[in-house]
Amino acid sequence: MKAMQISQTGGPEVLAYVELETPTPGAGQVLVRTESISINFTDVLIRQGLHPMMPPLPTVPGFEASGVVEVLGDGVTQVELGQRASFIGNGCYAEHVLVDAAALIPIPDTLDSDTAAAFPINYLTAYHMMHTMARLEEGQTILSYAAVGGVGIAIIQLAKLAGLKVIGLTSSNEKAARAKELGIHHIINYKSQNVVEEVREFTQGQGVDLILDSVAGPSFPNNFGMLAPLGQVIWYGEAGGPPPKNLLEPLMAHFGKGVGVRTFHLFQSIAEPFPQIMAESIQTMIRYLEEKKVEPVIQDRIPLKDAAQAHKLLESQKTVGKLILKP
Repeated sequence: MKAMQISQTGGPEVLAYVELETPTPGAGQVLVRTESISINFTDVLIRQGLHPMMPPLPTVPGFEASGVVEVLGDGVTQVELGQRASFIGNGCYAEHVLVDAAALIPIPDTLDSDTAAAFPINYLTAYHMMHTMARLEEGQTILSYAAVGGVGIAIIQLAKLAGLKVIGLTSSNEKAARAKELGIHHIINYKSQNVVEEVREFTQGQGVDLILDSVAGPSFPNNFGMLAPLGQVIWYGEAGGPPPKNLLEPLMAHFGKGVGVRTFHLFQSIAEPFPQIMAESIQTMIRYLEEKKVEPVIQDRIPLKDAAQAHKLLESQKTVGKLILKP
């Protein structure tokens, strides 16, 4: 089978299109022929060698895809050959992927393979941060980093359904215009506007109830000054690098407001310890997709062999929504 592999970390050029042996499923596993492969910024961080949980090299990147079940491993009875499914797994930049049968997400025929590949990580991450963790109530306000990225768009769409307001951050006027088309309440170009002042003005000095931060970096402490009393930051990515090591001093500066910071990782926070909660949220998302209440925005579909081009595009900060690789 063909796959993209990295043997050393570095720029997009380290992604190599190689021939690998098609794997054989073991007990409880299935072999899926991929039809659509979703790119996430985590893939870029692993390629760069900057992810906090680096796999051993060489490795096939990619955590999310959709396809058709072609081979069943021993003991697999709950899945049929030919089943269309999406999944969160490992080594997805490939024509075939081994997946635990229990991890498959059966996909109805009403959903195309690109949509099936694009929704799991982004929409489940947004849903669980907003509802399982923060337990937001109608009328409350979210500040979302990377507002027109995959998770950012999911936040906008899911917030609409819940009656929540969203302030978004983005890097260009073009992206700001797209965010407005998607129905965001207020968008801030962080390269040309003062984010803290804009947030305070929009919220009439109150601050926001929840900040969803996928960027982190040295400006992370600024979040505490934008929170409403009892507000919280959920840190779920570090596209801008890790935050400062000492957060105690900036947090103590807002001690009286009772604000807090939490972390989120879809696999370790929800999928592994709470499988029933995960299963229920998956069914909710599939229902929303079928009813067109949410819909991933897919900017482009790129051949698997050109994954380096896709990574360059993602790193350019010019993408809106998802990039999909096609085997």
